[in-house]
Amino acid sequence: MSTPNAAAPPATTPTTAAAGLRLTGTRLLRSELLRFVTVRSNLLTLGALAALMVVIGLVASATATGQVESVAPGGGPGPGFAGGDPLTTVLAGQTPGVLVVGILGVLVGAREYGSGMIRTTMAAAPRRIGVLLARIGAFLTVVLPVVMVATLAAWALGTAVLTAGDADVAAWSDPGVPRAVIGTALYLTGIGALGVCLGMLTRSIGQGIGWLVGLVLVVPGFGALLLPDDWQDALRYLPSNAGAAFTSITESADRLDPGPGALVFGTWLALAVGGALAGLLRRDV
Repeated sequence: MSTPNAAAPPATTPTTAAAGLRLTGTRLLRSELLRFVTVRSNLLTLGALAALMVVIGLVASATATGQVESVAPGGGPGPGFAGGDPLTTVLAGQTPGVLVVGILGVLVGAREYGSGMIRTTMAAAPRRIGVLLARIGAFLTVVLPVVMVATLAAWALGTAVLTAGDADVAAWSDPGVPRAVIGTALYLTGIGALGVCLGMLTRSIGQGIGWLVGLVLVVPGFGALLLPDDWQDALRYLPSNAGAAFTSITESADRLDPGPGALVFGTWLALAVGGALAGLLRRDV
């Protein structure tokens, strides 16, 4: 039997319901994380990146110690295709890793434009800056831990192979080694974030990959061959050469110091984010 003074439950108005379902930055980031991890090709590509880092580092280390035959003409034991210092040898997987993580970033940034799903995304989240930052944030959240673990594993396992072969090693206590190892993981992840921005800027997987490969791999190589000597210093400010400044333990007159190199690389990332945002704000989906 009810009493006349019993308090009635508060009514749920459309305003309070909408407030409970309000789109926040955290929810947008969560949706982008869910989108990333539920696409099987993303996880397969990320796994391939980790495997490349470890396997290529092991093969390079074994080749450097003569435990396996070099693939160079002559077939005998050689210094390893990585060449240079022992840290470069154990992290030889960085070179193909740049291409893999960059392509993964472009796919994350541009895939929706090919399928047309970007219209649904922008309708659900009209603030385009939030979509861009959430997508980059989700990419970094997933990719950075995997790349960091793979880089540390490549260094540890490769160093063990070099030690077993009585070769020089880059110990963790050596000057610059922690900075270079951690910097390699950050550099690879940054290249992936650059790919995300290029994918959203160009709205095309093919064009995004083309711009990424040209900027990171083609221009530095051909520039070193074709540019006159007076212009060679400009190459130090390209993303890949700036990254080499803080991912290497060897000094070179052709590279910036680690601090300025990291600053230049960060500037490239900031410019890429700004370009992608400008494209999102000025163009229709």
